[in-house]
Formats: sequence, C-alpha cells, structure tokens
Amino acid sequence: MKAKAQILFEYIPVLLAFLLPFTGNYLSLFVILWFFVALFNGNKQTVIEGLKNKWFLLLFGFIVFHCVSALFSENKTDALTSVEVKLSFLAFPVYIFLFNYKAETIKKIFIAFVSGCFFALLVCVLRAVFYFVTGGEDHFFYTAFSYFMHAGYFSMYMLFAFVIIQLAYPIWFKGDAIIKWFRNGFSIAFIIGIFLCASKIGIIAFFITLIILVLAHYKDKLDLKTGLLSILLISALTFVTYKIIPTPFERLRSAFATASGGNIDKTSSESTAVRMLIWKESAEIFKENFWLGTGSGDANDELHKRYEEHGLTGALEHNLNAHNQFFQTGIALGVFGLLILLVSIMGAIIQGFARKNLTLVIFSVIIFLNFLVESMLQTQAGNLFFVYFLCLLLKYNPQRLEEAMV
Repeated sequence: MKAKAQILFEYIPVLLAFLLPFTGNYLSLFVILWFFVALFNGNKQTVIEGLKNKWFLLLFGFIVFHCVSALFSENKTDALTSVEVKLSFLAFPVYIFLFNYKAETIKKIFIAFVSGCFFALLVCVLRAVFYFVTGGEDHFFYTAFSYFMHAGYFSMYMLFAFVIIQLAYPIWFKGDAIIKWFRNGFSIAFIIGIFLCASKIGIIAFFITLIILVLAHYKDKLDLKTGLLSILLISALTFVTYKIIPTPFERLRSAFATASGGNIDKTSSESTAVRMLIWKESAEIFKENFWLGTGSGDANDELHKRYEEHGLTGALEHNLNAHNQFFQTGIALGVFGLLILLVSIMGAIIQGFARKNLTLVIFSVIIFLNFLVESMLQTQAGNLFFVYFLCLLLKYNPQRLEEAMV
C-alpha cells in the first residue's frame, strides 16, 4: 500500500500540472487525492520545518483571513464560494512545503505543464479551423479562440510555459538536438497562441518578459551594439506579427486611446473603459473599508451597489468584479489582507533575485501584471495556477535542479 502511495505521490502533481490548462472542477479531485497519498509519505522533520517556513505561514495566513472574514459577511453564499475557491492557499503550501520531492519529479511537473499548454492550444486551433471550414465562423481570436478558460488566463499560462522552455529546457536537455527542435517549435506555437488570445495584458506581459529574457541572456556581454540589435529584432518581430495578426494590436491601440481619452461613458461595457470606471469605484470602497474590508462575501455586492448608484450600467449588467486582484482583496479583507498578497508577490521577486531564480522572478512579474487587470483569485484557473507554481518556485529553482540530482 505504501509503495503504491509513493508512486501516486510522485505522479499526481505531474498529472495535475498537465491538466491545469484544460481547467474543470475535476481538478479538485486530484488535489484531494494528493492529500491522501501524502499521508503515507510524510517525514516528521520535514513537516516540522515546513510548518515553520515563512512562506507557508504567509500563504496560510491569507486563507485564514478569508475564513475569518467570511464569518462576518452578510452574503454567506458568496463568502463560502470565496473560501472554497481559495482552498489552494491551504492545500499547495501543505503539499509542497511539508513534503520533499525528487528533483526528477519537479522537472516532470514543469514539462507536463508545458505539454498540457501545447495540447490545449492544439485543441483550440483545431476547433477554430473546424468552425471556419464548416461554417465560415471566425474562432481564431480572443474568447472565441480560448475554449478552456478566459483568453487572458490562457495567454498567461502559455507565457509561463514559454519561460520554462527558455530558461529550464536548455539546462535539462543540454546537447539534445531533438529536444532543441521541440523547444523551438513549442516556443513559436506559444507566441502565436498568445497573440491569437488577443489579451491586451497578455501581449504586454509577453514583451516585458521577452525584454527580461534578452537582458538576462546577454547580461555579461551587453553593449550598445547588442542592445541595438535586440531592439531591432524585437521591433521586426512586432511589425511582422502586426502584419500577420493585426487584431491584438488594434485592441491595444483602442485600450491606450480609451485610457488617454479623458471622460468615459459610464454605460460602456468595453473592457478597458469599464475597468477604469470600476477601479475608481473600487478605490473609494477600499478607502471607506480600509482596515477590515467589507467581508470576503460582500465585496462584489458593495461593487454592484456602487455601479447602480453611479450609473455604471455596463458593469452592472455583467455583474463585474473589481477586475484587479489588489482592489478585490483590499475591498474584501482590508489593508492587512492586501499586504499579505503584496508581500507574497514582491517577496517572491526579491527571493528570486537573491537566489538567482530567474524563473521565479519572471513568474512573479507575470502574476503582478495580470493581477492589475484581473481578479484572478476569484476563479479556480487563477488560484490553482498562482499558488501551485508560486510554492514550487519558492522551494525549487528549475534552473538548478541538475545540481540537486548530482
């Protein structure tokens, strides 16, 4: 029994990583099963050390805040849903900080995630082709293209998969010509996928990530010539992409025009315009509930009440949340809950630099950018992705796994 539990203990997190891009409530079953097999693989000393880990305590504190806040919320249904969705803040810190995994297993987890993203992308492309061939319908962009989750989330998934390929694969598969071809093919596929998703923040995050990767790659030989060549290369890539796939750039242009256009129609439901309206109301609610928040179950109710009072009919019609995780958390939990979230991200960036874990740094930057425009932790797709890989990267450095395997 224990031997079988050991095998499941090593393979469940791998399977979970592969299935993440396909989303679905069935993922919760794997998270629960992981708990039961973990019971047979515990080590007292590792558990004790994990319970003292500052990151374990920080992330555990976030779910505790939500549970306490839920008790004082008027809307118990939303409060329960909020806690249920964020149980990953309890599960993954326990599974990862309180147990040890073989370096080979950690490698398989990241490889499985990359593979899952590729096959999810392949399904989306084939589906779009099918609709185009059979009925002439255009399912090649944005929400019509991203079948398994919102396009912004899928774009984020693929970008992180792209980062793993660029930073970890050259180390894990050094000298393997076949893997190099797969690596290049997957990289191109993910870049195309990101632009087909046409998520504005996804495209912005891609270019910021690309700049970081270029700077990291050439940091020891960076000079004026290399810098200019890199700028020209990125500019050429942008121009060619614009000519081939103009839709994402048109969405960006529209967003910048809206952001700099002054007065915004309060009845608008256009994504950029409505976000700016929502953020203004969110800031006011946060100021009024600065210390304790409105309660994890009442945050959206307070937002909807504001939409109605101030005529934000576009936002009210779609029952929109804050579309900014920092505002969403601040409104629900107050300043202390917001500080936990900020420390989790900024602290991860600092630790990434301190331990030369560039994967953690870029992951945290990607998360920060997406948190600015989406309430990611209100969904399973956002919670599982964020907490799972944050915990893994805080404990393991993908670029140094080979050292642990020697």
